[in-house]
Amino acid sequence: MAIISNTVQNNTRGSSSAVTPRSRAYRSGNSMLQLREGQTLKGVISDIHGSEITLSMEDGSSFTGKLPDASQYSIGQKAAFQITSLDNNTIFMKTLTDAYLLDMEDTIEQALEEAGLPKTPRNLDVVRSLLQNQQSISRESILSSIRLCAQFPEADVNAVITMRRLNLPMTPESVRQFENYQNQSHQLLYKMDSLTDSINDMLASIGNQVPRLAKGVGSQLLAMALEGGLSPEEATLLQNAGEASGEAGAIAYDAEGNPLSGSTEGAAEDDIIAGKETTGAEGEALADAMAETAKEAETAGGPLSRMKQLFSNLTDGNAAMKNAVADSGLAEDYRTPFIPEQAGFILPPEEREAFAKFLSDFPLPESLQEGLADGTITAREFLTEVQQAFDNMTDSQAGSLLGSKSFQSFVKAQFLSGWTLSPESLKQENALDKVYDKMSRQFEALSNFSEQTLGQNLFTQVSNTASDMSENLDFMKALNQTFQYIQLPLKLQNQNAHGDLYVMTRKEALKKDPKHLKVLLHLDMEHLGTLDIQIARENSAVSARFFVASKETKELLERNMELLSDAINHQGYAFSSELSLKEKDVDIVNDFIAAEAPPVGDLKRYNFDLRA
Repeated sequence: MAIISNTVQNNTRGSSSAVTPRSRAYRSGNSMLQLREGQTLKGVISDIHGSEITLSMEDGSSFTGKLPDASQYSIGQKAAFQITSLDNNTIFMKTLTDAYLLDMEDTIEQALEEAGLPKTPRNLDVVRSLLQNQQSISRESILSSIRLCAQFPEADVNAVITMRRLNLPMTPESVRQFENYQNQSHQLLYKMDSLTDSINDMLASIGNQVPRLAKGVGSQLLAMALEGGLSPEEATLLQNAGEASGEAGAIAYDAEGNPLSGSTEGAAEDDIIAGKETTGAEGEALADAMAETAKEAETAGGPLSRMKQLFSNLTDGNAAMKNAVADSGLAEDYRTPFIPEQAGFILPPEEREAFAKFLSDFPLPESLQEGLADGTITAREFLTEVQQAFDNMTDSQAGSLLGSKSFQSFVKAQFLSGWTLSPESLKQENALDKVYDKMSRQFEALSNFSEQTLGQNLFTQVSNTASDMSENLDFMKALNQTFQYIQLPLKLQNQNAHGDLYVMTRKEALKKDPKHLKVLLHLDMEHLGTLDIQIARENSAVSARFFVASKETKELLERNMELLSDAINHQGYAFSSELSLKEKDVDIVNDFIAAEAPPVGDLKRYNFDLRA
């Protein structure tokens, strides 16, 4: 291992000469080094660039030399070398076997001392983050980092410095979202829950305090909630029930699941507060980015389609698996006769009965009350009837309806249905980009809803949460310029579940070899717990490694893995699987995003023994 420049080489042979130690002066940069044989050079490695390594020594001088295996060293390491021979323009050295080391905190303080900078808590954090990111801790590097962090005074220092290393676009909004991803608080699904609760609080306030506005506000919000066609589950339900033909008193739908009455789809296009014209471009741009990710994931032979099969077999597509979960005790009641959009799923029987009575004096068809009572009516059907009946309601009726907890449950269910993807809907073409396009437009609309409807932002929780979710989508779009990652807000049979889809194969490699692909699917399941699935495809071979949170889940999947194996083998692939208990949670920043941009050196080697 050699440090090589015009003057220095690390010599593991040492010197065989027994002559009197020689002394010689050498220039290194702007410094003159007076060196002698047998002398020990001690210092801190302050910078690494490729094969060049800089050693800042205790007397304030520094030396930069070339080291072929510089990656074995790390910034912040304190190293000691002994000069074994001075020969012409070459200094032969060996690494001392008892090389001394600095604790990371000592290194941080020493770096600030040498830079002549105060040891304030924020400056200490800056140097600490530079070390963690394996960045230079020279005075210039520290100063530039301090200036950059000053532009984002409320942000976490490590988030700012990490984003710079990853070359991510930096705005107050993107830095805030990066912190959310670092803290694992980025999940759209859970923010959807918070947003819909805030929407319902707004409905209750308007209905109870200003009922004269209830019909107008209610109509506009329902138009937004009802935007788009039926889910595959709704379409199947209507087809099986014979309702798609448009019986008397029922809502008619076209082949794509759009209402023929024009009241829902038309209102969604005309009445959404932000307007499709003002937000459609952003939604389309995001949809394009998400669609590209999905298409690249599917190009290589279907790990994404394999995931769809996983969803079906592991959650709600296979009766045997559902029964196995129910019988295992992991869920008290895993089976239900209703789909998530139906009243029987949204409300318990006693609440449905009470709500049906409450609506008996409203200008609504009797079929609606019957559907409520038996649980078969869907949220879309119920809310469409209500929207059409608003004109015939009194202000008092409309206000009391908006203030009803049961009504609010239907509104929440309809919004969540439009923002989530079922395993069946994932099989549809462009499903991902359609749902992200809708989310982008609706989050933007909701962030401005109160101000544009009431003239002022009275409901800040709605606008703030919706704005945060819009920023989340924008940040995900920026990530997809470099990293193939997307959130999957999933609608399963008995629950909604958060999912993260990481395409681990780099884009360049995927283009060269589309039949070689590796992806990671992360799921947060209510009953099965956290589930990480690594899926790899090599030509016609598909392998899956399952990492589960509990022994019970592992045993359950082991007993039923044949169901998944048969399904994939039937499609012409050779499938293999492995199940293990997970040792750590997936960290989107450190395990995925940061891994795509290799740091200088190894994050774990800021403090270890140098060897010759």
